[in-house]
Amino acid sequence: MKRRTLARVGVAIVAACAANVRAQSPANARLRFVVEARQLGPVGYRDPVGAMSPDGQWLAYASEGRLRLSQISGGPVTTLGPAGGRITSVAWLPDSRRVAALQSDAHGSFAWWVVDVYGGDRRRLWTDPLPKVPAGSDSVALDPNRFREIAWTTDGSRLAGVMLQPNGSLLWTGKPDGTDARAQLSAMRLSSPAWSPDGKTLACLAASGSKQFVSLPCGTPAASSAAVEAYGPIAFSLDGTRLYFASPNARGTLDLWVRPLPMGAAIRLTGFARDTYAPSVGRYGRVLFGVQDYRTFIAVIPSGGGPARQVTSFQSETPTWSRDDKRIGFTYGSWRRIIDDLHYPDIAQDLGAVNADADTPAAAPQVVIRASSSEDQGLDWSPNGKWIVLHSHANALDDVWIQPADGSAPAKSITAGGTETGWPRWSPDGAWIAYGTEIRDGNRLRGVLFTVGIDSSTGAVTRAASRVAVDGVRGDIDQVEWAPGSDSIVFSAAEGQDQRAIYVVARDGGPARLIHRFTSEQQFSGIGVSPDFAWVAFIAPANDGHLQVFRVSTSGGTPTQVTFDPTDKTQPAVSRDGTRIAFTVFSYRMQFWVIEP
Repeated sequence: MKRRTLARVGVAIVAACAANVRAQSPANARLRFVVEARQLGPVGYRDPVGAMSPDGQWLAYASEGRLRLSQISGGPVTTLGPAGGRITSVAWLPDSRRVAALQSDAHGSFAWWVVDVYGGDRRRLWTDPLPKVPAGSDSVALDPNRFREIAWTTDGSRLAGVMLQPNGSLLWTGKPDGTDARAQLSAMRLSSPAWSPDGKTLACLAASGSKQFVSLPCGTPAASSAAVEAYGPIAFSLDGTRLYFASPNARGTLDLWVRPLPMGAAIRLTGFARDTYAPSVGRYGRVLFGVQDYRTFIAVIPSGGGPARQVTSFQSETPTWSRDDKRIGFTYGSWRRIIDDLHYPDIAQDLGAVNADADTPAAAPQVVIRASSSEDQGLDWSPNGKWIVLHSHANALDDVWIQPADGSAPAKSITAGGTETGWPRWSPDGAWIAYGTEIRDGNRLRGVLFTVGIDSSTGAVTRAASRVAVDGVRGDIDQVEWAPGSDSIVFSAAEGQDQRAIYVVARDGGPARLIHRFTSEQQFSGIGVSPDFAWVAFIAPANDGHLQVFRVSTSGGTPTQVTFDPTDKTQPAVSRDGTRIAFTVFSYRMQFWVIEP
């Protein structure tokens, strides 16, 4: 019955959107679904990117750390190149045969790669810096792999690239070989370059204050009378007389719009429930766009397996248990990634809690623990119940904070200088807080383990945060949990492409003992430890293709699968009495649609 109801809702949304397109587009326009891109977790990912080839035949898009290829008209999906890290930008070359993608490696370093979609050849787009070019009062040699986005003219004679700077942006334009180039410095944050079909005009987006607008030509501030608030990629129509872009609606989500140039009234093309954006235009006047589908909620299952019980029905993730197991804390918020990323770390993620034993799923937080303008995540109660420790980006920090559990005083930071600080965890004896963070190691950041001493009666720091020296681990430490007794810390580590491991180490450091090593592409999936230290809960792909909860003995051995329903899971948390496991259920996808004229 539930599946039937959801199907009817989906049909209604598509029908409404199609009707909207028919009402506001040419009479013979039609809306058609192309393909859906899947992501492997709500943490550490961004919306999958995609673009249509200039000939209107292909869609190249990112999914699960890989570059995928699909015919716009439908058919099998193929994979281009090996798995890698995040793909943050995709751009077609004018020949519609080659596609470029900006992708990170296992160490987090980004580079542009170009792939021949017919021959499969894959190579670096750039291996050397571009020739020096005037930039302001100086001349600079640019590393083109630092371009966040690029765009070619229709005839391939010119290329544009946007690079973020400490105080704004640098816009580079020139021949693809780097000659005949110029660089323009801007105090605005520029993004999403797009050439007009004749190659004479470059448009882009420019952030000014708390909003972002179409900048035409790129780098010029929009006049107040012509300002169009827009987010994500933009695209010219084939004849250059119209501009497609995404703009917020009254509900706070993005719709796709088209505006006649230079000053015509904009027309709304779509009306989906989530963000709709990233237009690209191909032959025959086809317009491709993406629709975000991002849902999370908290569920609980007996630690030995059994039916799962839904605890929340709103967007919520990263569960933790109160010390008496009566409440489950979590991160919640709509997190509209395409807009929130522009304002990061000021995003819609707050902290709340609900009754762990309610008969029906909660429709909203029963208690708001912390609501700030910045990202707040990963709360944990102190053993005496007086304090809550959390991760926050407030005040331009990326650190560990504490606040009274009763909300009688505001939160305060107890660490400083963190980078990608993880979710803090309070030791069972209340004297320590452990967390993962990143430090500079040569030319990259490395995830390491930190502890800070704490007086849980007063909330005062007794020993400043310091790194725990861990031997025998070659990867990056991310999530941490305590073993009983407060003398040992259990942690997960990313040890290379798709390789993960669980270790235990003494609180003061030393050799780490391997508990289990497994394969999973999910980032920051979390772990949970039983109170008797008999087993550890973790997330891994199962035979059904879904990410499921598993248990493994702390002495090693073969894991046992705990969840089996056909949904993806992440972030397991074991109740204080060891009888239940809470986890996040998520669906994180991007649907690609095309408007056929």
